Amino acid sequence: MARFIKNRKVLVDKGPGMVTFIGNQKMDRPRFRLISYNQTEGVEHEADNVNELVSKMSDKHIYGVNIDGMHNPDVINEVGRTFNLSPLVLEDIANTDQRPKMVEDNHNIVIFLKQVQYASDLQNVQSEQITLVLGSNYVISFQERVGNFFEPIRHRMRENIGKLRLKKADYLFYRIIDTIVDNYMVCLGSLGELIEGNEEHILSKKNKEVVDEIYHHKTEISFIRKAVRPVREITKQLKSSDSVLLTKPTKPFFADIDDLITHAIETIDVYYTMTSDQLNIYNTNLSNSANEVMKVLTIFAAIFIPLTFIVGIYGTNFDYLPELHYKYSYFIMLGVLLVLTIVMLLFFKKKRWL
Repeated sequence: MARFIKNRKVLVDKGPGMVTFIGNQKMDRPRFRLISYNQTEGVEHEADNVNELVSKMSDKHIYGVNIDGMHNPDVINEVGRTFNLSPLVLEDIANTDQRPKMVEDNHNIVIFLKQVQYASDLQNVQSEQITLVLGSNYVISFQERVGNFFEPIRHRMRENIGKLRLKKADYLFYRIIDTIVDNYMVCLGSLGELIEGNEEHILSKKNKEVVDEIYHHKTEISFIRKAVRPVREITKQLKSSDSVLLTKPTKPFFADIDDLITHAIETIDVYYTMTSDQLNIYNTNLSNSANEVMKVLTIFAAIFIPLTFIVGIYGTNFDYLPELHYKYSYFIMLGVLLVLTIVMLLFFKKKRWL
């Protein structure tokens, strides 16, 4: 299956707003987790279904709802009914090939993002869709599988580190987005080390292995770019949004994310250009090497052409060639050939062809 786009054949006979899972199922069954917190406490719960999860929620706390596993349309529809999500949003949640974007209505702000990381064992970039829903006192996150991307946030919430438990739900919303964007830079750093490492041997290696590495890295950079570039639109929308769900103290933090995503996009452009330049340098180096070989062969040919001409004349079978029967003719001819060779080599050296 293509990495840049997933199979959409299942949508051929589906109507708009119909929840249909697109992608690869990565869990046997969904996992439901809930963190409820306020200034004085933070409590974690696990539930077997959406109803059990909702039963533990009230207006007294801020809630972080985490649903791992997006392959079950019934679960997504149940979440949609409970939290007033539109059918089109639910359809996009189940589509793991959804382009990063932001949807805003009177009840929620929903953003679709890609979490990326460089898998050194597989030597490629792994991507996972993450959907975040911000409500009045909750943040819901949908993930394709159980992961530890947000464990630092959970840890700070448990231990009451920083100001996370002092803020409203929109601050948790910001922290999750910030963590995802930070991982973009981590992933780019890992891939960037490999790309920059190519420069050390690109001029010394003249084999297909180097070209394969450069093309591979260029493909991975393109894959990251597809996930990261649209996030710039989201951060700009968050900065300019007048939604009541985004409080005034939190707004400046989204400007900081906008700066970070700009940095990530610029880094992607630099590395993409660098891989293109490396390919050009490699091909130029290869052409120069071939030209050096051709120059040497041409010089040898230029030297032997007049020598072959002279030898050819005196190799003919005529009886009356000049100096044919002179006893020193052979040595005179060798001397002429030697002098001619030396003169031509000196001429090539003066012209800097050698």
